[in-house]
Parts: sequence; structure tokens; C-alpha cells
Amino acid sequence: MLRNPNSIPDGDTLIQDPVMEPFFIAKSQSGGYTVYERVIKGENKTEYIKTVCYPSNFGGALKTVAKEILNGDPTKKVYTLKEYATRWETIKNSITSILE
Repeated sequence: MLRNPNSIPDGDTLIQDPVMEPFFIAKSQSGGYTVYERVIKGENKTEYIKTVCYPSNFGGALKTVAKEILNGDPTKKVYTLKEYATRWETIKNSITSILE
């Protein structure tokens, strides 16, 4: 379901980084996490957000973002095992490197 980007409660903490685009994570005031994807739709190029999942912890949220980036390339649907594994390592390393 697509939502207005302004529909995230003001008290939630947003975790955003260029390496995660078009995804970002929200930490709810009540303690849970939500992974969102930025989506642009329609002739007017209206911006929306789409809920991807509700992971139980921050590590799960980062892993979800990495998997979504890995499998979200619309130009590439067939990989060799080596290509897929290399791409996974590259994405995982780019996300985890910002935490160090």
C-alpha cells in the first residue's frame, strides 16, 4: 500500500543514508522498526512511501534493506551464482561499512 511520505508520525526516528536509497528505516516511538521504500508514481510523479516490512530489530531492518537492493534491479533478472554472491557481498559491505 502506498502512503503519503508525511504520514510517518513526528516522533518516529528516521534512519536514512544514500547507500540505502530508495529505502529507509523508521524507529517507532513504541519500539518497533519499519522498512520503507520511496516510490514515484503517476504522470505528476507523485512521491509515496511503501511499507516493505516490520523487522523485530535494527539488524533485521538492515538485512531487509540489503536484500531488497540485491533483488530490486529491474535491469538484471538472471545472475550466475558467482555474480549474485559478489553483488550480495558488495551491498552488504557498503551498508555495514557505514556502521564502523
